[in-house]
Amino acid sequence: MRIEVAVMMQVHVPEDTDLEDLSLEIDEEGLRFVSKGQVVAGASQIEDYYIDGIESEEDDEDDWEEEEDER
Repeated sequence: MRIEVAVMMQVHVPEDTDLEDLSLEIDEEGLRFVSKGQVVAGASQIEDYYIDGIESEEDDEDDWEEEEDER
């Protein structure tokens, strides 16, 4: 089953972090927050997190098909 999950996180980043350029990278090595090509936070800087929403293909099959068509 394929699901879509919205996760909210509270993360500590340096004060001078460019939030407009902030991105989240996730791969087999873990997760990291990157800004201006520099890692500004990793998993250890996540203070709190929770799942904000979950959808499955069964819940909203039409939207999932549209997304796949766009790719």
